[in-house]
Amino acid sequence: MRLKALCIAMLMVFIAMEAGAESKVGAYSIETVENHARVKSFRYQSYDECYLDAGDRANSERLTRQKTDEILSLVPKGGAVVVELLGAEWRMANGTNWTFIVADQSGNLLFRSKGHHYIEPPPAFETTKTVVKTRHRVIVKHEERAVAPEKTAFGDRVYVVSDTIEIPVALPATFKVIVLDNINNKRCTWVLTKTGY
Repeated sequence: MRLKALCIAMLMVFIAMEAGAESKVGAYSIETVENHARVKSFRYQSYDECYLDAGDRANSERLTRQKTDEILSLVPKGGAVVVELLGAEWRMANGTNWTFIVADQSGNLLFRSKGHHYIEPPPAFETTKTVVKTRHRVIVKHEERAVAPEKTAFGDRVYVVSDTIEIPVALPATFKVIVLDNINNKRCTWVLTKTGY
C-alpha cells in the first residue's frame, strides 16, 4: 500500500514539473513604454505557444499526420499579437484604423501591418425618460436611441474589437510592438524580452 502511495506521489510531482516546464516555453516579459491609445488589453503569443496550440488542435481533431504537418507549417514564425481595441465610434475601434509595427531594439522595422476589417456589431439601445411638468399636467417622454454595445468601467459606451495579428517573420529575443491609432494619432508601445527557453 505504501509503495502504491509513493508511486502516486511521484507521479503527481512529475506532472507538476511538466506543467511548470510547459508554462515557461516561449514566455516573454512585457514592459509597457507608452500607453496613450485606447488598447484595452495586449497579449503576445510566441511561436512556441502558437505551435503547441496548433498541435493540440490537430490532435483533438484526430487529423492525419500529413494534415497536421500542413497546419504546423502555417504557424506564424513570429507568433501573434492579440489586442482588444476601444472606440467611441465603430470606425475608431475597427482594426483598419490601427497599424501594428514590430521593430528590434534599435528601431529597425521587422514587420508592419494594418488591423483586420470586422463587421459592425448590432448596437445596444438606451432608453431615456424626460419629465416635463406643466401647469395642468405632467408629460413623460420615453426616447430610445442606439448606443455602442459595451461599457467601460467608468460607464462610457464603447465598441470593442478583438484583433489577432500574425507575425510571419522570426523575431529576436528582445523586440518592440507599437500599436498606432491612426484616427486619434496616439500609440502604445511594449518591449518584449524572452524569459523562457
